[in-house]
Amino acid sequence: MKKRQAFQVLSTIFLLMLIVQVAEAKPKYVGVEKCASCHKSNYLAWKTSNHAKAFKSLKPGKKKKAKLLAGLDPEKDYTTDKKCVKCHVTGYRKKGGFKDIESTPKFAAVTCEACHGPGSKYAALHDEKMYGFEKKEATALGQLYGADDEAVCLQCHAHKDSPFHEKLDAKYKFDWKEKLKVRKAYHPKPKKKSSFSFM
Repeated sequence: MKKRQAFQVLSTIFLLMLIVQVAEAKPKYVGVEKCASCHKSNYLAWKTSNHAKAFKSLKPGKKKKAKLLAGLDPEKDYTTDKKCVKCHVTGYRKKGGFKDIESTPKFAAVTCEACHGPGSKYAALHDEKMYGFEKKEATALGQLYGADDEAVCLQCHAHKDSPFHEKLDAKYKFDWKEKLKVRKAYHPKPKKKSSFSFM
């Protein structure tokens, strides 16, 4: 009986240790400030972008014409509507990401990590090697590149829950290649070259 209890205790401890290791193995969100510490010009350009203002557009009285066109109440507060919030914040309900405006306000926008993935692992690579790493190393650590993979953008821009689609108005048609040319939506091309050119 005692052997059985000891085995159960040891098994439980082992299982808990394994769960902690798996949880720590996944990258977590670190926040736009971490990115801005090196990518200053990209950060400043992003601050004026639609992505930076995405969460604010869910507030009452914002984007009235667009909301009316989509059959939404322009005076309603959509900042807690999970169908809307998931594409207007960073890391919605994911490790280290947006939970709610009170506890995680720094993720209340479509920040760098919404498009480039949670940064804890690849940011460490950036810090460690500065210019001396290859894109494939960052990719192996979870960094995404919307300029290489349209799925990064389409996870929100073609999401089934979005009321804004091309049947509503042709301007809502999301053409990934065209958006990459325009650039104003995510982070406009900075006037000065960033210390890191990976985007």
